Amino acid sequence: MTGSTRYAFSGWEEPQTVLGRVGFAPGDVETILVTHMHFDHMGNFEAFPNAKLYVQIEEYLGWSKAVCAAHQMETEEEKAWIFSSFDPEDLIRAAQGVANGRVRFVSGDEEILPGITARLARESHTFGTQWFEVQTRNGPFVVAGDTVYWYSNVEKMWPPGYNQGNSFNQIYTYRTIRQLLKGHTERIVPGHDPDMWQRHTSWATENGNQVAGGQSARGDASRQPKRV
Repeated sequence: MTGSTRYAFSGWEEPQTVLGRVGFAPGDVETILVTHMHFDHMGNFEAFPNAKLYVQIEEYLGWSKAVCAAHQMETEEEKAWIFSSFDPEDLIRAAQGVANGRVRFVSGDEEILPGITARLARESHTFGTQWFEVQTRNGPFVVAGDTVYWYSNVEKMWPPGYNQGNSFNQIYTYRTIRQLLKGHTERIVPGHDPDMWQRHTSWATENGNQVAGGQSARGDASRQPKRV
């Protein structure tokens, strides 16, 4: 993953290591839901050889234009903010994914898999950030990506300071999510909140990273390792 070195990402573990702890391999992954194209959400998708990626067309086109604009700038300082969370090499890999059919574009709100609906949060965290409404037997859950950094964003209606879009649009999205979940904000999977490990069953790996168990599929046993 180039972003792990470019952006000094710490505690990195390979996909085969992470998935192996819950009984899967990278080749078992059939679908990747890309909330947005920042390096820590889009990077390294080629490690999952059989997966199709779902990306909002506005996100892809937005970053394509941003990269073109950056090349017209004269200094590295002028480009720094554009690439503060975006690895332009991911755009190259995504273009190849479009060519070989691995990247599938979503346009606005769309049910992309049974019970899973993509919701566009246009010009919020990024150009075409999306979040996912997931219907379960116990009601809807929200996989938010960086639409919701922390639970406090949606619980206090206070967007994070770092956006490459419009914070007011994030507030509108928080309202939509709150209405959908009827106040049950514990049903959100946020992008970067360590409080998730407190709100859900979780356990630490040998490397010190945390794994959380959310809603299991019907008939699927918990993936939490048994203590000996």
